[in-house]
Amino acid sequence: MSGPSRGNEALRAAQRERILRAAETLLVTHGVERSRLRDVSEAAGVSIGTVQHYFDTRDRLIAELFEWSSQRRLEAWQSAAPDGGEPWSRIVALLYASLPDPLLWRSRIWIEFCAMARDEELRSKLDRHYDAWRPPFREAIEAGIQLGVFHPVMPVADVVDLFIIFGDGASVGISLAAPGIDGEMLRRLLIETARVALGVAADLPTPPPPSPPR
Repeated sequence: MSGPSRGNEALRAAQRERILRAAETLLVTHGVERSRLRDVSEAAGVSIGTVQHYFDTRDRLIAELFEWSSQRRLEAWQSAAPDGGEPWSRIVALLYASLPDPLLWRSRIWIEFCAMARDEELRSKLDRHYDAWRPPFREAIEAGIQLGVFHPVMPVADVVDLFIIFGDGASVGISLAAPGIDGEMLRRLLIETARVALGVAADLPTPPPPSPPR
């Protein structure tokens, strides 16, 4: 590929991401109903024609925004606990990463996407997203069972879904700014719930939170 072609491709990718970032910000601050293509173009500092070049309709923009935003979060979450580590440390790292900072921002994005899940395409994307969250939890739990560290009080699949449901519920409380609910409290409750659900010995210490990415 020639130099100019690579440069143009990089420029298009950067411009597309700029539009998606602007759309994400509008979605969080104003909600989907007030996030029109014209609003996105103004926030991104590009013409509405440029926005339509990449996303011909608002529905297409929202669908691709979900894919882009969810994939970024999923990749960051998966990298929080690479395979091969001590199982309890992996579980704790995954649980902390399930409620990332800035938590309010992420929670509002997720709530907006879930509210739009009546759309068949977005619903399908949402289902695939849930499916992608399950394997790292399941693999860490099964490794802990093999080592005799975990003694789940329910089937592994149910424990995994419990963690995912907890994360969804936490998103609702955070996005509504419910009294008494904050990230630190939710993370503590999630770790304590995991300890009980996995039958973790009381004398097995809880690892410290992972360092934030640089």
